[in-house]
Amino acid sequence: MDLDSLKEKSKHVTAPTIEAHSVTAGTRSVEDLIALLKASDEQEQRKLRKAMPFWIIAAVIFVIAFVALIAAGGVSLNPTTLLRGMLMILYVLIVVGIGMKLKGLAKIDHSEPVRSFLEKAAKRYAFMKTEIAVFSFCATMLLAYGTSFYIRDVLLRYFGISDSLPGLVGSLCFFAIVYAFGFWATRKDWKKEKQDIWLQVRKMREELEREEVNGNA
Repeated sequence: MDLDSLKEKSKHVTAPTIEAHSVTAGTRSVEDLIALLKASDEQEQRKLRKAMPFWIIAAVIFVIAFVALIAAGGVSLNPTTLLRGMLMILYVLIVVGIGMKLKGLAKIDHSEPVRSFLEKAAKRYAFMKTEIAVFSFCATMLLAYGTSFYIRDVLLRYFGISDSLPGLVGSLCFFAIVYAFGFWATRKDWKKEKQDIWLQVRKMREELEREEVNGNA
């Protein structure tokens, strides 16, 4: 089943003028849904392009700060060097991730066969993938571990506390809260802007599957 045959079966269609997060209930026609997905994808591209320069600037600042620290004190694995190095890597990875996301959005073909298009759209609009959640959690905990060395150094220099446990526990608890808040905020944003579209895609896929089953019966 290709896109042209499905379009001929659809009723009169007009392109949606509403925002992505204002989708009404009920499954829309194929052409409506594709137009909505295209508008939403373009909106996300615009947001990422606007945010990209700020992340690049932040990454460059951390790279310069890390290089300056190494140049001033030589290569030494002290708490400050470790923390700045991890922050530099984090921001560079964020920039790379945004770049890959933009590249993927630019390659979306809204004219490909409906079944494969909807399958890709369902994955694209689904809430945080398991591998991304695991990576984010691991990265957060590694950053917390690196920060604990810095906190331990501060406690030792200013308060005479040499025990590393308070710094480690405090750092892990703080970043666990940060991760939990980030997860909650991300899900809230997804529900507002993408959940309705994802549900529309899922309903359309189910309707197409039923249509194929009935057609083959």
